[in-house]
Amino acid sequence: MKKCIFISALSLFLVITWGGEGFTQAKKEMTFSGTHYWVSTPKTFQLDQDRRISQLEIFGVRVNDNSDDPFHGVSTLVLMISYRSKEHHGAKGYEIWTDKDGDKVTWEILDTPAGSSSMPARLIEGTGRYLAWQGTMEIIVKFPKSFPEGTLRGIGRQTIKIVAP
Repeated sequence: MKKCIFISALSLFLVITWGGEGFTQAKKEMTFSGTHYWVSTPKTFQLDQDRRISQLEIFGVRVNDNSDDPFHGVSTLVLMISYRSKEHHGAKGYEIWTDKDGDKVTWEILDTPAGSSSMPARLIEGTGRYLAWQGTMEIIVKFPKSFPEGTLRGIGRQTIKIVAP
């Protein structure tokens, strides 16, 4: 009988001690914002007077509103293609962020919904410390005056929601 009580007590202790470990590893949800500063030299293919396709290779840096949030100071590379006509303006691409240790996240930039001022994106892959992270991002881009001629400057405000294991 004493053996059964001892085994039951030990089992209860182990369940509480080790079972609680699983609960402490719940997913962490984060929401933060920042600004992406970038430059590009786009290649534009004029289809006719009203339609064009542009290809952009964008280089930049991302600065968070709070420097303690993830991805503060990452280097960015964005590969985009856009189509513009009188009736339609669409842009799709991929954005890769690389931190100081070489770990990366890759975002898929989705088409801007009609009537929206922001582009949605979703986190599709991460390496190193970002493995298995999931997330979404909303991007609002402003275009200051570019210099020299033929270059493009942009400032993107980004709001990010991340779920990390």
